[in-house]
Amino acid sequence: MTPEESPPSPRTLTRLILATVICVPVLAACAPEPAGPPVESEFRPVQISVNSSSIEQRILGEMYQRTLRAHDRDAYLTLETASNDNQRIERLNERKADLVVGCTGELLHQLNPVAAEELSREYTAALENGEVDRNSGEWREKVYSALVGSLPGNMMATDPSNALGCEGYDGPELPQNIVPVYRKPMLDRRDRLILNSVGGTISTADIRELTQKALESNSVSAAVVPYLRAEGL
Repeated sequence: MTPEESPPSPRTLTRLILATVICVPVLAACAPEPAGPPVESEFRPVQISVNSSSIEQRILGEMYQRTLRAHDRDAYLTLETASNDNQRIERLNERKADLVVGCTGELLHQLNPVAAEELSREYTAALENGEVDRNSGEWREKVYSALVGSLPGNMMATDPSNALGCEGYDGPELPQNIVPVYRKPMLDRRDRLILNSVGGTISTADIRELTQKALESNSVSAAVVPYLRAEGL
């Protein structure tokens, strides 16, 4: 410091210190964040598992697989030759599958039999009293909400379809709207919208017709491919 220069005042020193404290975090905030590990939906194909002895499940599984692929999401179908439908959710837990297909009432009964019985009593009473409008969607949503609330934390269901399935189900009487259940890390929002487009398109009559065509042609693909093309899926 030259004789002509005076030392900085305490106020100036304080301002310099504050400026330093403020600027350092700002610079740090501008630095690029380190990339986190990729989630499974970014690099793994979706494994869709269905019961090989169920034409209905094979049809639905192929519809979901082909629609995902048509939107550049890799997916493949595995047929469980010794599948026990009561262990369907376990396949997800054990990471033997990423997505399984079921029906709302059936899956609720597997996961939460007490809730299924209670809802069934309410549902059958409403049926007997003529209080159920099958076209309103009220009971579809009730059973679906109970199902979602009963799923393990690492799983989720897409929106329920209006289409009904699982005709061989022999548990408490409940609506059986078709619904896929999946492991959460495996599907992002776009994937879910793709699956919802299938569920929102297909009807109970469609499934019956596709089942008949698959049996007649001895080929699920021969039934599914023209349907998806006609529906723009």
